[in-house]
Amino acid sequence: MQAGSASLSFTRSRLPALLAVALPLLLTVSVVPDSVFYHQTVAVAGWGLWLLCAAACKHDDTRRGPGPLLAGAALLCLAMHVGFAAVHWGGGLAAPAMLLCTTAVVLWSASKRNVSADGASMAFAWWIAGIGCTVVALVQYVVPSLADGWLIAVNSSPGRAVGNMRQPNHLATALLCAMVMTAWLWQAGRLRAPWAAISLFAMVLAVALSASRTGALSLGVLLLWAVVDRSLPRAARWALALTPMAYFIFWAGLAEYAAWQQAHFYAAERLQSNADISSSRFAIWRNALTLIAQNPWTGVGWGNFNFAWTFTPFPDRPVAFFDHTHNLPLQLAVEIGLPATALVLGLFGWALWRARGAWRMAGEQPGHPARAAFVMLVVLGVHSLLEYPLWYAYFLLPAAWALGVFLGSAPAKEPASDLNEPASPAAATAMARWPTFFLLRAAGALMILGAAYAAWDHRRVEVIFAPPAGAGSLAERIAAGRESVLFGHHADYAAVTNEPKDQALARFRRPLHHLVDVRLLIAYIEALKANGRDAEALYAAQRLREFRRDDAQAYFKECTADNPAPPFQCRTEPVALTWRDMDP
Repeated sequence: MQAGSASLSFTRSRLPALLAVALPLLLTVSVVPDSVFYHQTVAVAGWGLWLLCAAACKHDDTRRGPGPLLAGAALLCLAMHVGFAAVHWGGGLAAPAMLLCTTAVVLWSASKRNVSADGASMAFAWWIAGIGCTVVALVQYVVPSLADGWLIAVNSSPGRAVGNMRQPNHLATALLCAMVMTAWLWQAGRLRAPWAAISLFAMVLAVALSASRTGALSLGVLLLWAVVDRSLPRAARWALALTPMAYFIFWAGLAEYAAWQQAHFYAAERLQSNADISSSRFAIWRNALTLIAQNPWTGVGWGNFNFAWTFTPFPDRPVAFFDHTHNLPLQLAVEIGLPATALVLGLFGWALWRARGAWRMAGEQPGHPARAAFVMLVVLGVHSLLEYPLWYAYFLLPAAWALGVFLGSAPAKEPASDLNEPASPAAATAMARWPTFFLLRAAGALMILGAAYAAWDHRRVEVIFAPPAGAGSLAERIAAGRESVLFGHHADYAAVTNEPKDQALARFRRPLHHLVDVRLLIAYIEALKANGRDAEALYAAQRLREFRRDDAQAYFKECTADNPAPPFQCRTEPVALTWRDMDP
């Protein structure tokens, strides 16, 4: 009876898991202005369906609750709303709503009773995603002519695979998570050892094809796991331990293949060049530390890093426009301040420390997914020190699941012999009460409805940049797009960069606080000048000049020594303003 119940739970949750995990990573749909918008929307809807289907399952209240984590989430939610609401109330709603979705997934996975069956569904979905991403990577690199955009995204980065998310670091992150869960399927006896080993090394090849340095570094996490976790099968430990060596063998082989075929292999070409090994990360980290030193207590406000960084003098700034520091602790510190960052990270660390017994418990029951969940969190944590994967729903929500599994696997009192069974009938009855059932179903339904609304709302701005037949004039499409609750800033961007320069400055506020680029900054400079704000216009022009890129420097082409009447943007005298003075 127990085995039948677990099998039924596994079967019932497999499809929602595939929709929540695999489909977002393998989806090829890409739209302007956000190429991975539908990947994220599908992820939110898939996890909502997962909650709906799982809500009927019994829960166990004998586990240690994630209380400190909830306190940290509440603090972060407040910081998000305060930072965004004054600029764009839709933006102030979206970020906390995503955090609430994440919290719902954590709470649900922390209280699940059939942990092994649910873990198997999730691991199976990750295995499918990993195999799919491997096939996509091979096609994109070896036979790119077969990438037609329907099943496999067209590769716009010759010499490396980018996956269907069209971002090589995202491809590597997905593959690393898939490798972790493949190893657990091997350990739990749910995937035959030969298939598991072949899958692991095929995914390592795909990581090499991505040329992601973050992905390569994270293979060290798998090596460390193999060293410390003796509950893994011996063959699985050897396979995980050999993944870094396999990566270097594949890397060398691909370099030879590229030389033989007279093709590109981006990883080898980058190594041979004199380019910045950090891809501007070192520079952006220095700039972030400067901003933290200038705003240590309250930060620059949630979502305001790009705005504050753009309008702060940085003669050594990177060439590209950054909207993230590529380091999670730095991102929190620069936007919400050092005290709040210390509190949020401290509460998160406390929650993990309280659940430390989960690692020991999973070692005693090798079929339990708590250790694999923790390793996935470590992989995503390493990536978050160099990238920002948790800003994407298709990584954030799986991370929430893994966190909940680990936190919920440390019992507050002595567990029963089988964690798939309640410690006592009373405990099972306590958590089967209707409020928990109702809240889980409500959260899942709201996630599905929210994803559907976001998809509908996004269509109002998509037509601005990619109009179908009969879509109306640009002005009409912009006017309709401005009515979008969540994405109206894209319509404002189209308006201020296409309409006359002497328009109202208030129209710049939403796009400036979303992402500043060269085109928007030039339009803002011209609008400031036209509205009589000469000091602000010159200050903004001086910040633009710091971006050593052709499209930015073209604005200063008349600033030559033989020009008797250079325009205002050529002046170099200091302007006593700060980024706080540049808000429209």
